[in-house]
Amino acid sequence: MELLTALSNAISSKLPLLILLTAMATYFSPVYLKTATWIPGLLLGIVIFFTGISMNVSAIKDIRTKKRELLLTALLKWTITVIISIALAYLFFSSNPEIMAGIILSGTVPSATAASLYTFLAGGNTSLVIASSLIDIAFSPIVTPLSMLRISETQVSISFFSLLRSFIMIVVIPLGAGIIIQRLYPKSVNYSKNITKLGSSLSLLLIIHTLVGNGKEAISLELGIIPLIALASFIQIVFPMIAGYFIAKKLSVSEADARAILFQVGLCNTALASILAFEFIGELAAIAPIINMIINLSVGAQIANYFAKKVIVETENLKTITQIEQLSEND
Repeated sequence: MELLTALSNAISSKLPLLILLTAMATYFSPVYLKTATWIPGLLLGIVIFFTGISMNVSAIKDIRTKKRELLLTALLKWTITVIISIALAYLFFSSNPEIMAGIILSGTVPSATAASLYTFLAGGNTSLVIASSLIDIAFSPIVTPLSMLRISETQVSISFFSLLRSFIMIVVIPLGAGIIIQRLYPKSVNYSKNITKLGSSLSLLLIIHTLVGNGKEAISLELGIIPLIALASFIQIVFPMIAGYFIAKKLSVSEADARAILFQVGLCNTALASILAFEFIGELAAIAPIINMIINLSVGAQIANYFAKKVIVETENLKTITQIEQLSEND
């Protein structure tokens, strides 16, 4: 068990770098693992299944007193993030419909599974992220096709029913099955966390390997545009995070809830976006979600570490104040 914990922590802590190295190694290697097109979706479904098992469902009960914060989170996620994604797609990639679609898809999928982890590390309200993620699953199949209506149908076509079917197969059924097993076998939570952490990391790396391998030719034709995609992805992630956090603070939302909103609004499940892009649009469309995944994991980790350090300082200051008060009372 200790070995599994150490291995899962080591891989997950270096995941952004490992994703980048996997993508580069796959692209430059003459050999890669060829799989059926449904394999990446199956891998992500397995990750989401274990997420359902390890999810703290009981914490969602606490959200009953946070209806205002829950509404604000959903509103910010499905306005700021979506609008920024559409604006960046049309501003930078209007001549390339597939790249446009990939950018938009990266901002209209549910929040990333890493959002709850980073929120926890940052001292935020993880139950708010979990509850908001469930709302995302309902909104995304509707918002995504609507966001792509103006993109040329000759090159990009994605229907509500096709997207809904994929969401049900990749997200809803595995998540529901995981939650049901957790309810039937509560002790499974204790054993699933490290497996989820390690399995999620390895599955993401395998998804990246298969998608990049299948999209080599398309990527080679668009190498010159990669830096611009990276810039657009950075803005697409960071701007909603900053905006979400400061809007929440301006509306007198608690610090813990504001930190949860920051990660929930800014980090999208781009593993899912890359799979959907590859399935419905083409190899080229998957480039933007893959780059977004690398950046959002990296930026998310940095911000989580920043807040984590603040939590330590705040805790130490609180202990000092408590000690001073106790000494004053004794005097």
